[in-house]
Order: sequence, then structure tokens, then C-alpha cells
Amino acid sequence: MASAAQQTLFMPFENGILPPPAGRMRFLAAGIDADTALDDAWKKALTCLQPFRPEYLKLEKAGFDVVARLEGNARFDGGLMLLGKHRGRNEEWFAEMLSRVAPDGIIVVCGGNKLGIDGFRKWAGKIVAVEDRFSKNHAVVFWLRRPDDLPDDAIAALRPTAKHVEGQFHTAAGMFSHGAIDKGSALLAGHLEGRVSGAVADFGAGWGYLAAECLKHPKKIRKLDLYEADFESIEAARGNLPSLSGEIPLSFHWHDLVSEQVAEIYDTVVMNPPFHEGRATDVSLGQAFIAVAARRLKPGGRLLLVANRQLPYEATLKPLFRSVETLQETDGFKVIEAKK
Repeated sequence: MASAAQQTLFMPFENGILPPPAGRMRFLAAGIDADTALDDAWKKALTCLQPFRPEYLKLEKAGFDVVARLEGNARFDGGLMLLGKHRGRNEEWFAEMLSRVAPDGIIVVCGGNKLGIDGFRKWAGKIVAVEDRFSKNHAVVFWLRRPDDLPDDAIAALRPTAKHVEGQFHTAAGMFSHGAIDKGSALLAGHLEGRVSGAVADFGAGWGYLAAECLKHPKKIRKLDLYEADFESIEAARGNLPSLSGEIPLSFHWHDLVSEQVAEIYDTVVMNPPFHEGRATDVSLGQAFIAVAARRLKPGGRLLLVANRQLPYEATLKPLFRSVETLQETDGFKVIEAKK
């Protein structure tokens, strides 16, 4: 079943306020979930933009036309956009809508109240006049028409500026730790020397900071594989790391560690596992990452992870590893080493 916000997104069409797609009309849909209750007319009309691998796989399985990134000069008759938690990525998607939807095409945007939808509506309204809006299911939906006189440079100005970290790492809005090195990852980096060796994997690699830190110890590393669920982040890592790798082979995997199998076996796994901000007791993603690491590490292999101090990963680690040691606790973080 679709989220309450996504149900609200389609209400202007269901209530007869806006006409649904007809004939061969195509709509770009950014950020929507795989809603199997949508009728076939909508499924045929939609091209879904979804860079988050778990949701991409669900859309693909449900029979939607889905892409991780829009390439070429694809154009659409209308657009649908469901706000996510990253303001910058929402702004990027809105600019993409204006760039690709035909003049006078309808663009419909919806988001939950807690995601700042009213603020986003006011921001969008400064660029293009909003036709109407309404609230339902603790969400707001609004719509506008793509002007026929909107210059390309005005659209380009809406896109968030990419940020470079330490003068060498490209990062962009929507990525974890966009524009700065995460404090927990930096703490873990201080414990890699003498511990990373052989075939190494970075689970939840983001734009490649921890992998880059691993590459500072080249004599010990035979290869380095990166796994990341966000397409834009793994593509950034693909550009960030080759100049640092020397002769160490790199591989980049746009991958959902929870639902997709990892084929390789490793000597070392490093990770800063994700968890839901504001819901510190929900550690299921981190637990899943740990379980995958335990399955794909050789006997004697080593897992190095950093986490917020209060997250109870030790209860997951101890049944799966021969030894579990906290290497450091400081500034609200802990660095843990677990050996198979």
C-alpha cells in the first residue's frame, strides 16, 4: 500500500480536479513508491525516477518503468513529485521537472507536513505560480503548470551547488554527509592502520570517504569493493576514488545489502551503518549490514564499524563473531572491532 502522502499526491486526479494521462501521454514521477493499486493507465504513463536501490527494486518488480537517473533529452507531458527528507535533492528533482516537462504541462508535488512541504511550496511558488493546493492525510499537495517562457539558466540556478570536500571529493545534495566528513567515519578512519588487509569491502560506502581512508594503506590491500544503495552517491565515489587507488582494483556496486546477495568473500569489512534519524531504537538496517558482513567474511576476518554510542549493536555482533572489542568511545560515537 502506498504511503499516505503518495495517496494524497494522486487525489487531484482521482477527484476530477486534474485530468489523468490519456493516450500516449508520459509523466515523470520522482520519488514515488511501488503502489500496486495504481491502475494500468497510470503504470503505462509513468517513468519513475528513483535512485534509492531498495525502492527501485520494488518499482521494477511491480512492473513500473524505473530509472536511477534521467539521461539524454527525455521529455514528458506532466510530472509527479513526492518529497523526500533531503531538501537539496527535492530542489534538484523540481528543477528536473521544469527542465523535462513540456510547456503548459501539469506538475504535481506532495509531501508530508513533517517534511516541510509548506516551505517547499512557498519556495516553488516564487519560481512558478501555484495553481492550487489542499491538505489530506497529514500531507499537502499542490500543482502548477510549466511556463513556456522559463529560461534554461533560470532552471539551472535552482539546482543545488555540488560541494567538494578537502578539495578532492565531489558530493551533492541528498548524499549522506553531503559537503563534510562525517564525524563518526573520521573516528573510524583513525583505527584502520594495521587492521585493513586483503580483500576489503566498504558497506554503505556513500561518496567514498572511508574507502579513500582504506586506500591510505595500500601495501596491505589486495582489492577494494564499495557497496551503496544511493545511486548518486556510488556514482560520486566512482569519480572520487580512481586517482587515489594506485594499482589496487576497485569495484563499485549499486546494491541493497538487505535484499541482494553479496557474491564475494572478504578479509575486512568497514562500515558506518545507516539508521533512521530521530528513531535511534530502530537499528534494523545496521543489524542487517552486520549479518551480511558476518556471512561474507573469511574465518579470521575482521569487521570494523562506527556507530552512535547508544545503538545496541553488540547484541547482534556477539553471536556472530568470535570476539567483539570496543576500540574507542568518544563524542557520542563508538568504534568496534569484531573478528570471525
